[in-house]
Amino acid sequence: MKNFYVIGNNASRSLSPIIFNYWFKKYKLKASYGFKELNSKSFNPSIKNILKDENTFGLNITIPFKTKILKHLDTTDIHAKKINAVNCIVKKTKISGINTDWLGYFKTLPKTKNINKKRVLLVGYGGAALAIHYVLKKEGFKDIIIVNRTKRKIRFQKNNRFTKNINDIHKYLSVSDIIINTIPKNPIHKKNIRLVRKDTLLSDIVYSPKETAFLKSFPNNKKIYGISMLLQQAIPCFNLWFGFRPKIDSTLLEILNRKIKWQLSLVLPGGLVL
Repeated sequence: MKNFYVIGNNASRSLSPIIFNYWFKKYKLKASYGFKELNSKSFNPSIKNILKDENTFGLNITIPFKTKILKHLDTTDIHAKKINAVNCIVKKTKISGINTDWLGYFKTLPKTKNINKKRVLLVGYGGAALAIHYVLKKEGFKDIIIVNRTKRKIRFQKNNRFTKNINDIHKYLSVSDIIINTIPKNPIHKKNIRLVRKDTLLSDIVYSPKETAFLKSFPNNKKIYGISMLLQQAIPCFNLWFGFRPKIDSTLLEILNRKIKWQLSLVLPGGLVL
């Protein structure tokens, strides 16, 4: 039996085991996918043991270990090097780290002509946002505004620029064609909702709930849901492990929608989780 895991500090709440175990069963593969919930202190010794296990064939890495995993790898692909983060590990003769987040996000964007001419507002500049910024630059998007809670140097460009203050987000809402939220809360204050145009495309990488507070604020806008990125980044991981691309079918989507609703039932007022 080939074993695969998602590694993170909230890995028990990840939907990755549902996605991959569904595909394993569908394609009759002798494989199992679980989770390993680690903290910062236990990460280094635990990941060494996981990788040493001869039954471990691959991993997905999630928050907050996508950079911390790098020192445990033999090789990394060019995209992981540039983003400085890994979300997929292939264990064969060597332990290889790959970043599929950038590709997963790009696959969620509409395939409309000249989409890279649109002005993008990227909210947040953490690990996932770096992968999104990387692919936007790679695909020719030139007009990208980045707002963040702390001042950070903007990567993937030659000039010395920094992120703008998230408290000034209202200055950029009316001129943005695409707004991508990568932080856990709604970045747009209620009084500023009217500044967002009806034709602006909205995207949130959070997948539970599907309709986040940010997306729910704009019932008439076109949206990209977080579950789309999760699924699209999982496809190349599966391909790296097994050599073919799995299909996203209606049954899998139905299972995931039911699971997201079930997870929501565990969240109490104030954000506490049972």
